[in-house]
This record gives sequence, structure tokens and C-alpha cells, in this order.
Amino acid sequence: MSAPASIETVATAAAIVDLLAEREEPLGVQMIADLLGMTKSRISRHMTNLESLGLVARGSSGRGFRLGWRTIRWGQIASSRMALAQILAEPLRAFNERSGRTVLLCAAAGGDAIVIQCLPAPRAFRIDVQTGLLLALPHSPTARVCYAFQPRETRMALIDHLRRREPGFRLENEAAFEVEVAAIQRRYHSWDANKFSHGYAAIAAPVFDRDMALIASVTVMLPSHEITDATPPADLVTALLACAENCSRQLGSTIRFPAAR
Repeated sequence: MSAPASIETVATAAAIVDLLAEREEPLGVQMIADLLGMTKSRISRHMTNLESLGLVARGSSGRGFRLGWRTIRWGQIASSRMALAQILAEPLRAFNERSGRTVLLCAAAGGDAIVIQCLPAPRAFRIDVQTGLLLALPHSPTARVCYAFQPRETRMALIDHLRRREPGFRLENEAAFEVEVAAIQRRYHSWDANKFSHGYAAIAAPVFDRDMALIASVTVMLPSHEITDATPPADLVTALLACAENCSRQLGSTIRFPAAR
């Protein structure tokens, strides 16, 4: 069975971007067509679309194509996130070992959050979370933390973005959601007891940079039965906040985190 046309289009675009990423010099349409075993006219149509999206750009001489600004920006973002994991390696490792829990480092991603590092629990209740996993508003505590510490204007724009991106996106009770956001801003953490009945819970806390802007979130996973009376274990929350504050210190932040409550 042949792949749907939309999948073939995406696959061809990915092959073109991969090819340009592997070459130092710009490549012409005919060369790209020859290397990919496709017709020149087909590649030409793709290059027009990719150029309009900023995924490819013409070489300095106007001949041939190279990677575009958007592809380069993606690479820079990915690189900075990898560097972030390296910078925060020690406080994350220490928290992972002391708590015996799976610990995630996540970054804000357009109103949601994305996992950029997973340190599986060294003992029982090991959870492996794949990097690149998207954690979505409004249910993910990690996404809620990343959302809560954005400027108000940015938060409004993020909600509008999510509504345009996902026609089914909605907040069941906007007033209650804003109350929760205000609570996160006071206590510096958010949790989810067992939202999708998977048997595990999550607690998340923010990480700030030297400009006092949110740069990431640290999330710890635990069995859902350990959250009693809708309250996570105080000692674990205290340890999480200490880890998030230590991570923030590593990035030059002077923000002092509140005590667990």
C-alpha cells in the first residue's frame, strides 16, 4: 500500500532538509533531484514551499539552496536545551539519587512543555519517559508550571495559540484554572494525583535564569497512592523545591523559593 500523499510530501521535505544539513555547500535543484532520485520539477515545487516556510534559503550567490533560518533556529534551540541538561546535571543527579524517583527536566514549548532529559528512578517504581514527549495544558502539572511563570500577556497569547492550533482545546473552568495558576505562582509547584489513571503522579517546579525568567521545569514522578488528601508528600515537595532553586542558582538566578506547603 502506498503512503498517503501528505506523508510522502513530508517525507520528501525531510529528505531535502537532511541532504542540505549534510552538505557544506549550497545544492542546486537538479543536484538535489539526482541525489534523491526524483524529477527536477517535483523538487522545484518542494523548494518553493520550503523556502516560503524558512526551512531552506538560497545561497549567497543566489544559486543553490542551503538550510533556512527556521531550520537553523531549531538547531540552536535543540543545542541550548542539551547544554541546559549539562549545566544542571549535578543538582538533577543529586535529587534523583536522594529521592529515588524518576526526575524530568522539561522546557516550555508554546504553551505546553517538552521533556528534554529523563533520569529514571535508581530503585523501585522506575519510569522511563522519552525525551521529546510533549506535556500538554491544562492537565500536565509541568505545563502548568511553565505557563504560570510567563508574563500575563504571554500567557494570554499562549492560550490563543493553543486554541488556534487545536480546535478541541478548551479550559473546562477558566476561573478555576486562573485560581490554580495564582496558587502555583505562590507555592512554586504544581501536581497531578492520577489524571489519566496510569497509577503514577507528578510534581513540577520552575527553574529560572539570571534574568528571573522561567527557563525550565523539574518534575518528579511518584506512585499516585502517595498523594493523599490531594496533597503530595511534604518532604518530597521540599526536596523538589530545593533542587529547582539549586538549578536556578546554577543559571545565575537569585530568586528564593518558598517553603513547601
